[in-house]
Amino acid sequence: KQWYQRRVAITAGELEDYSTNVNSVLIPMMVIGGVLFLVGVAGCFGAVTGKSGLLNIYFIVVLVVLVLEIIVVILAIVKKQAFIDATEEAAGTLFKTYKDKFVDDDQSVEITDTEILAVNSAQFIFQCCGLTEGPSYWKTESQTDVPPGCCSDWNGEKIPDSKLESCVETKMYQTGCTEKVKDLADQFGVTTLIIVASVMAFEILCLIAACCSKKNDHIA
Repeated sequence: KQWYQRRVAITAGELEDYSTNVNSVLIPMMVIGGVLFLVGVAGCFGAVTGKSGLLNIYFIVVLVVLVLEIIVVILAIVKKQAFIDATEEAAGTLFKTYKDKFVDDDQSVEITDTEILAVNSAQFIFQCCGLTEGPSYWKTESQTDVPPGCCSDWNGEKIPDSKLESCVETKMYQTGCTEKVKDLADQFGVTTLIIVASVMAFEILCLIAACCSKKNDHIA
């Protein structure tokens, strides 16, 4: 019951933080989307009516957005390794604390329920075990148990008092979390790059169309 109460309290706090983070992202995105929608309407109206002023506004805004996207892509490529290093450093500290406390039985180490849940949840969500080298990261000559998050059948709630448990080999994730995150980052990067490139290509076509429309209006 005590663990359940702590779990509810942690979950409530996480939901509150999650809600705040989502709102901080969604509101700017909605504002940007609304502005781009109005600009698109202005561009269409300018093309239909032949008003060069609206086409100029549309052209400038789309060009600015295109330049910003190029800058973001360049920064993402340049800062990718720094992001991975920062993530590994933060995860390394958290995993080492968990290992020192429950594997090496260092009672001087302090770790909160939130951090315990974070280690297990991260392993379960990313389908990995240990920081590096898979399950062997947690195992010693006298200890072969792993955190429950390493097991594919973990229900996401029950964590034993020892914070370690035996897990069937076939249900245990075999990849270290560092390797898993790097693979996911590479996959996500490729997908994002393709999407951004497609959007940029469409925006370039829009710029060309705006120029052609404006040129035709001058000829007419």
